[in-house]
Amino acid sequence: MKRTGWLAMLLAGVLLWNLTACTNGTTGTEQTPSSQSSSEDFYTVDVYALGRASEPLRKEIEERANAILEESCEAKIRLTYQGTKENCLQQVKLAVSTGKKVDLFPTFETGVAVMVNYGLITPLNDYLSLCGPEIQEDISPEDWQCVTFNGMICGVPINREKATGRGFVYRKDLAEALGYQEEDLQTIQDLEDLLLKVRDAYPDMYPVVTSSGLARLPMPYDRLGDDLGVLENSFTDSTEVVNLFETDSYRQMVELQWDWAQKGLLMPDGASNTDNEFSLMRAGKGFGHFANVKPDKYGEVIRSVGYEIGIFSIVPPYSETTLVSSMWSIGHTSEQPDKAMRVLNEMYTNPELANLLTYGIEGKTYQILDHEQNIVGFPKGIDSDNVPYGFIIWSWPNELIAHVWQKDPPDVWQQVETFNQEAHPSPARGFVWDNTEVLGEVSACNAVLDEYRNALECGSLDPAVTLPRMNQELRAAGIDKILAEKQKQLDHWLAERRSS
Repeated sequence: MKRTGWLAMLLAGVLLWNLTACTNGTTGTEQTPSSQSSSEDFYTVDVYALGRASEPLRKEIEERANAILEESCEAKIRLTYQGTKENCLQQVKLAVSTGKKVDLFPTFETGVAVMVNYGLITPLNDYLSLCGPEIQEDISPEDWQCVTFNGMICGVPINREKATGRGFVYRKDLAEALGYQEEDLQTIQDLEDLLLKVRDAYPDMYPVVTSSGLARLPMPYDRLGDDLGVLENSFTDSTEVVNLFETDSYRQMVELQWDWAQKGLLMPDGASNTDNEFSLMRAGKGFGHFANVKPDKYGEVIRSVGYEIGIFSIVPPYSETTLVSSMWSIGHTSEQPDKAMRVLNEMYTNPELANLLTYGIEGKTYQILDHEQNIVGFPKGIDSDNVPYGFIIWSWPNELIAHVWQKDPPDVWQQVETFNQEAHPSPARGFVWDNTEVLGEVSACNAVLDEYRNALECGSLDPAVTLPRMNQELRAAGIDKILAEKQKQLDHWLAERRSS
């Protein structure tokens, strides 16, 4: 994909300057402790992370991480685990708004403009030079483009799947008991037939569960940053920005959810569910859920639910900016962004540190099963029910240098790279939406969606009644102005891209 002219020059200049500065070893913003400094004097980088850890385990992970970082970065870290990605972002917002120090934190599919407009980040332009050349070389210019906003590099793209397929993940053992193999599921009707049998055979189990109130419907639209104005189908060449909630594809999907709810296939009041899909399946309360599909999905789900799973793919893999812009950023309230950048670089490039943060402590939360192929699994006596650490592998800066979970193939990280390369690119991949001119309308429209969307997508509201009402309120809230502004920006981006 070609880059726009101004951004190509920006990135080329920034990357060249960074590489030169890294070679020379210092910049004007670098703050390097003297060789006489002791570890007690080192700056503590506050890291907000997803997942959970028992307090003794958190302290041990910190201690081991600091043994690495004090030598390589002359810095230390303090880990704060925040559970879900939604809670993590909420806590970062709260901390920054009150002036509390936040040095490093991850964001997921939120949109870089949102991070800037909330005042959450410190741009990386002046600090990327503090790392070695590995980060610049490993991340493509096209991916840097996805995290650059008005010339500001807002974070380091997470090195994981940068594309998504959509599908349904389910208990393989139960499906096989009902006479189904993975290859038997070819259409939505096939899936519905299976869910009906699950309903009748396992009355104490929900055939389809939500994830903390979200249904994650399998649709191939490009979110263009925030779902307020999308490309309806990423597999076509159309660059028309439309209201997702007025499209036939969205209407048909929520009609299906409503129909399934009437048939008893969805958990009732799914939008108010506070448990994630994995805990419900692990507890025997859920048969399956809609999900993003990727090469390491089997290991991820089996590790979390304790059962073998099957996957029914519904939407083929595609790639769009919003997913690529999942990133690790330096907080606006960081007191020493240079130290935060050094630590982030170490998290991204050091396999020992990556495995420590990803899997915890060897012998306590995981064990190496195959040293030659770096395959890991649970230690004896530990499983998904009693492990004191939350494995959210994809949330750390670079899962591709970590060990491989035993239920994934040994070459799963190579498969992820191939998955990223071969996924169909949306015609707007690389476009970054700037919502500055319509912040009031965005806020008003999000308030409308907060009232209706999750319940609608979870089958709790009749779309024949609710969908027209929601769209009427979206128009009153100013969605047409958002669509026009987003279309104007996208058209400008496309024209620059064609001329570069």
